[in-house]
Amino acid sequence: METIVKIFKALSDETRLKILMIISSKVICQRGISNHLQISDSAVSQHIKILKDANIITGYKEGYYVFYKINENIFNECIEFMKLLNDKDHTFIDINNMKLNKQCCKVSCKGKIRCCKKGEEI
Repeated sequence: METIVKIFKALSDETRLKILMIISSKVICQRGISNHLQISDSAVSQHIKILKDANIITGYKEGYYVFYKINENIFNECIEFMKLLNDKDHTFIDINNMKLNKQCCKVSCKGKIRCCKKGEEI
């Protein structure tokens, strides 16, 4: 679960999504990304670090440049996770082991018909 959380956090930034869109269409270096997005090399470097830490992209060096490409295995893991979320049986997780607060908050439920946490009638 930690890996999936890290991936989704890394994907939660618009610039990083744009970088992935560029990398998905061609193998490119940091300077190429910087030129394409019209942002500084240092900004691209920070985004690349986050994407690499989440194992979303990989890089290989040719001469003075590092070229980046998408790690397809990571996206396959994300796709499988999303399929599990869509599973009607939710057999992939034991919901009983999740410590959910079953008490009504009584604060944001005021004036409502259903409890915001339990979904039950108040």
